[in-house]
Amino acid sequence: MPLELRKKPDGAIRKWWYGRYEVNGKRYCDNLGVKITGTPPASLSLMHEGDTAFERSRATALAKLTGLVEEARTKRHSARLVEKLYELKTGERVRSVALANLPDEWQKIPRRRKPNERYTAQCRSTLARFAAFVRAHNPKAEEISHVTRDVARAFMETEESRGVTAKTWNDTLKLIRAAFKYLLPAGSINPFSAIPTRETETMFRKPFTPEELKAIVDAARENDFIRPILITGMCTAMRRGDCCLLKWKDVDLARRFITVKTNKTGQTVGIPIFPMLYDELATRQSSEAYVFPEQAKMYVENSDGITWRVRKVLAAAGFKDADENGENGQTDEAEVVRGEIHAERKEGLRRASVRDFHSFRVTWVTLALTAGVPLEIVQKVTGHRTTDIVFKHYFQPGREEFRRTLQSAMPKLLTNGNKTPKEEMLAILDRTKTKTWQKDVKRLRELVTAL
Repeated sequence: MPLELRKKPDGAIRKWWYGRYEVNGKRYCDNLGVKITGTPPASLSLMHEGDTAFERSRATALAKLTGLVEEARTKRHSARLVEKLYELKTGERVRSVALANLPDEWQKIPRRRKPNERYTAQCRSTLARFAAFVRAHNPKAEEISHVTRDVARAFMETEESRGVTAKTWNDTLKLIRAAFKYLLPAGSINPFSAIPTRETETMFRKPFTPEELKAIVDAARENDFIRPILITGMCTAMRRGDCCLLKWKDVDLARRFITVKTNKTGQTVGIPIFPMLYDELATRQSSEAYVFPEQAKMYVENSDGITWRVRKVLAAAGFKDADENGENGQTDEAEVVRGEIHAERKEGLRRASVRDFHSFRVTWVTLALTAGVPLEIVQKVTGHRTTDIVFKHYFQPGREEFRRTLQSAMPKLLTNGNKTPKEEMLAILDRTKTKTWQKDVKRLRELVTAL
């Protein structure tokens, strides 16, 4: 158990005693917190003696080192005893996961469904960033069991300082908390368990109207690569990946039905093939596994390529942000501007996407429910298990559709005899007289404006 005299860069002796020791094959060298007093030997070798005060501080440091080693060995013995008891009780050895191996160990966790490659890459990146953060703040921390609650909170505070949205912050917390819950030894305290999730800001996708859908189809009419994917999304409410990776084995053209297991949830959905989609599919029958082989290849290799092409079509149909216009934000007078594709968030690194491929799914659900399609049928198409998800995230009727639906369902007393605007306009024309024509014209203008 040797003591050490250490020197500063300028060659002067440091004023504290250091001690080197070994516990279970691991070497340590710590500042003992004992100040060097007196005059050391001229040789500065501890094989020689210094004056009385120096030797007295040496004896104090040696006693401190002896106690430190004994404490370390006792703690190690206690930890080993706990591990042994766990092994005797469960028949399993206590696993110790190194921080450096955290992404690999997370990926080995048994799951009902294998996560897709993109999600896996994102999670591994987050876990690796966390491991690097821990090592930077505590170089001695080598295992996940060495992570304290203070370090866990500090990491989440760093995530907040990056400016991520509350949803992204929550996703990071849930990922690491779940990883620790599974990978920590039984009985260990999860340092992330006491950190609560945050209230999120929900930015809803905006559905397209039937007229807007037609404009999008017209804009994509000559684009043989992205048009079939857009039409598939419009007609089936499937997500972008499911549309691109659709296989012929899941398509029954004879019965005009698609039965497919969704990539995100693993739910098997059944979707009738609408005529517009049938016309697109009937001309593409082949021996290929994928219905759209080129699009499937791009989605797997570079899904952003699909996103870019969808945005180009939406822009051609009149959907683009103000900062995508020409100089000074001006647009061509002949160009139809239908709406922006992004909305500003209260927080977060990027703007929220409100019109994109996923909007076709929102559109399908909104049009179906507004038209009176039973919710159970909608769920069979979308694969959602709960009604809350459907109504909160996907049923987004516009004000006019909302008004028409309520007007047709509410009592006549409240809706002026349950007349549609067209019916009311015809009734006004039928009853118009010389004395009432000005009042009737005013009401007609209000009805026309509301359409």
